[in-house]
Formats: sequence, structure tokens, C-alpha cells
Amino acid sequence: MRVDNLEALELLHEWQGGGYRMPDGYETRLRSQGRRPSLVKLQMYAEYTPGLTFVHEKAHVGNPLNEAADSLAKLGVRCVGCVRGMVPTAEIPRLVPLSASGALAEYRRGKG
Repeated sequence: MRVDNLEALELLHEWQGGGYRMPDGYETRLRSQGRRPSLVKLQMYAEYTPGLTFVHEKAHVGNPLNEAADSLAKLGVRCVGCVRGMVPTAEIPRLVPLSASGALAEYRRGKG
């Protein structure tokens, strides 16, 4: 598995060794209908899958699609903080096109 985030890579390697640390603020309680949280499932997968390897892949900085994806991911992370009042969920449909347009405009400025 290729990972472009060194902190995530470190966490994956910890999980392979039997660690169970989660990112700060990640809630590990069961979700609705008794489902396990996604990172808990990933932790178990990393620990119990023989032969699974993780390698660092440098991010594709400057690629317009990657920059847009990064921008949208950051917006999503801020929405996770909706509980803390960072970005109200109702604002996401309005902010997604603005965020993507901004990332594309920034890319175009850098190319010119």
C-alpha cells in the first residue's frame, strides 16, 4: 500500500506491530447499528494481514487533480470538526465548488 503521509505511515507500521494508537480526537466507540469505526477496521487489517507492506509515496504536488482532491479532503476534515463548529454540514454543498475552483485557480497561477 502506498501512502503519501508520513504520520499515517508511522501509524500503519505501529498497527502492524500490534499497536492500537489512533489519531488525536478519533472516537473508537461503535457506530450506529454496532458497526466498527473505519480506522479500527483498518488497524485490524494492518495487524492481521500477513505480507502487507506500506511504503511512502511522495505526494503529487502540482498535479491539478491532486491539488483539487487535497483541497476537498481538507474541507472534509474541517467538516468532521462540525461538532466543534468549524464548518456546518449544511455549508458543504456550497463550499465544495468554491474549494475546487480555488485549488484550480491557484494551480493556474503557479503555471503562468
